[in-house]
Amino acid sequence: MKKGSSAHRFYSIFLCALLILTALTPLEARNQTGFSTEEQKSLEMLHPRLPSPFPKISGRQGETQVFPLPDEIAPWPTEEWSVSSPEEEGMDRNTLTRAFQYAIRHDSSAVLVIRNGYIVGEWYAEGWDETTRQQGFSVTKSFTGALVGILIDNGAINDPEQHVADFVTDWNDLQHGPVMIKNLLSMNSGLHWNLLTDVRLGLHPNQMRYAIGLPMDHVPNEKWVYHNSACQVLSEVIFQSSGMQAADYARDQLFDLIGMKTATWQSDKVGNTLTYTGIVASAREFAKFGYLFLRNGLWEDRQIISEHWVAKSTQQSQEQNPFYGYLWWLNTGQLWWQDVPKDAFAAMGLNERRIYVVPSLDIIAVRLGENAASWSDNTFLGLISASAIRK
Repeated sequence: MKKGSSAHRFYSIFLCALLILTALTPLEARNQTGFSTEEQKSLEMLHPRLPSPFPKISGRQGETQVFPLPDEIAPWPTEEWSVSSPEEEGMDRNTLTRAFQYAIRHDSSAVLVIRNGYIVGEWYAEGWDETTRQQGFSVTKSFTGALVGILIDNGAINDPEQHVADFVTDWNDLQHGPVMIKNLLSMNSGLHWNLLTDVRLGLHPNQMRYAIGLPMDHVPNEKWVYHNSACQVLSEVIFQSSGMQAADYARDQLFDLIGMKTATWQSDKVGNTLTYTGIVASAREFAKFGYLFLRNGLWEDRQIISEHWVAKSTQQSQEQNPFYGYLWWLNTGQLWWQDVPKDAFAAMGLNERRIYVVPSLDIIAVRLGENAASWSDNTFLGLISASAIRK
């Protein structure tokens, strides 16, 4: 827990610094987005660096194919992952080694690659091992989307187009009323956002109340904004639909079933689960979540998440950002990571915390560690993809 606590303190200090920066930056120094160049660079730390401008894509592209399960599935890693060699799983060892060398040079603390359900490569920095846990930051968002899918599968939520106001009574007004659950999952709710909202959210003792209390800037579906507070509103949706805090629901419906035994999920000071951040787990545990999505929601003999929801979550969810699904990042059209298959998707958090999934190659990769300003997802995952010479 020492690592996770340190990261949490860093995040709080970072947010405070942004608050001071915003207050001191003259208005005339700000660009057309409303933020100074310095603020824009700081914001890049909070979410992945995207192509700018977004490539023009007509309609929604890159719908994720449901890949059939292998004829023979590796032993399910509920208790322990099985281990194999790169050669046995059809991977070029030298190319895979280059991927690990890249990660090690870029401040990684844990690197894990899994193919065909077997660990084919694993490395830890000094003081780390397979049990060391770290805060995943926004990797958590993808877990939140999974819980919403489970609740839909169980009938507690009708579908993604159900209005949020059915669960958040404060939103039963003309401004918030049109917002649907899918808008919170897609980051196009229209809920008020500027640099200060993320700062104030992180510092508020009741982060749920702060998020719910934000006004609207736009009508839903009009603008894509990466929005922690909007994701936090899903904590209340999960609580009201399940009768449990998201952390408890995850333990019952997800963590225990796939063997994330030591994983924890943080809350605000009054006990609301933080659905935009907060899961603390080991690299091997994070990989189990990726593996669940690689296997289309199946785990052993149980369909934990419907195949439909896995596919829906990992395809483009709105028109404004082609690289975003339901709280998953996408390689739509192979336009973001050019050296990675177009079906790849990822859970991505601050300081390059990553769970990568490449269904067409049957690959999972996890990277934990500290901020690496020059980190390239395309370079790292591209090398791993290139090492897969046969399936």
